[in-house]
This record gives sequence, structure tokens and C-alpha cells, in this order.
Amino acid sequence: MAYLDLAFDLPRAALAATGVVPRHDVVSHVAPLERQVVQLARLDGRASLRAPGRLDTVLGWLFGGKRANPLADARLEALRRYAVMYRLKGDALPQAETELLLGAGFVREAIDEIRQLVRNAARVAA
Repeated sequence: MAYLDLAFDLPRAALAATGVVPRHDVVSHVAPLERQVVQLARLDGRASLRAPGRLDTVLGWLFGGKRANPLADARLEALRRYAVMYRLKGDALPQAETELLLGAGFVREAIDEIRQLVRNAARVAA
């Protein structure tokens, strides 16, 4: 059985004596599921951002075109749309789109991380 003497603040005292600073891992603001949505969005085109019209439906039926289905979760769908638009427009993306993503429950740090994920995915694809 081990004995821990709580009178001494041993771990902190040992770190302070050596001058070692505890390492803090970077906290991700984007969940793994949200990262997967960003990865899936790199395959979606501009046509996936709008609702299909009658002509789109007929052409898809005739020529077998495949459309990306919108995601069932509104928050994840907002993320998918943002990732597609950011990939296509880059920094020229209107501020209103960022506001929509903020309205979906994302924080600014997460949006910065999402932009970095989209840029990295574009770099890997090129």
C-alpha cells in the first residue's frame, strides 16, 4: 500500500523546483462528428447548397445525377453548408454566413478551426 503525504504539495513543488511548466494540450472546439461533416463537405458542390427544382429533379432522373442529401441535424447541415461555401469562396465569404453559423451554436474559435480544416482539406486534395 502506498503512502501519500499531503502535507507537502509534492507534484507542484517538484515542478516549481525544476522550472518545468506543465504542458496543456490544445483544446479543440470542433467535435469529431463535426470534423467528419467538414471532410464530407469537401466532396459537395455548389448545387448542394440550394433546394432542387423541377428541372434538377427531371435531369437527375433522366441522367442519373446524384445530389448530396441535406443532413438531418440542422446544426450539422449549417456546418456542411458553411464548409462548402468557405471552400468555394474563401475569405470572400459574406459575414452573414458566419453569423448564421454562430446562430447555429458554434463559437468563434470553432469557426476559426473549421476554416483551418477546410483549408487543410483543400491543400491535401490539390
